Amino acid sequence: MSDEEAVAALRFDLRWKAACGLGLYDQGFDPSLLTYFRRRLARSSRPDRIFEIVRAVVEQTGVLQAGIGGRWIRPCSSTRSPPRTPSPNSSPRSAGWPARCPEPPRS
Repeated sequence: MSDEEAVAALRFDLRWKAACGLGLYDQGFDPSLLTYFRRRLARSSRPDRIFEIVRAVVEQTGVLQAGIGGRWIRPCSSTRSPPRTPSPNSSPRSAGWPARCPEPPRS
């Protein structure tokens, strides 16, 4: 996703506004601001600090689980909702069919 696409999503997608703590009518910022902070972070003494903080939060909250081969996966819910009636042009995923959850690692 480009910086322009990210800012457009922030301006028009309520989920992005909520995640960034913006109000309904906030317009966001200029896309060049993302480039500025990305360069500033890259030149800093700890350029990976954001990843370190996110990893710590993920490990503390259990939002993701280590899957097969050590890859991180989102835990899947065991509840299934009935699928919508698919249209002729839709794929099974977009038609509301539940995504397949990976098998948990066996001990």
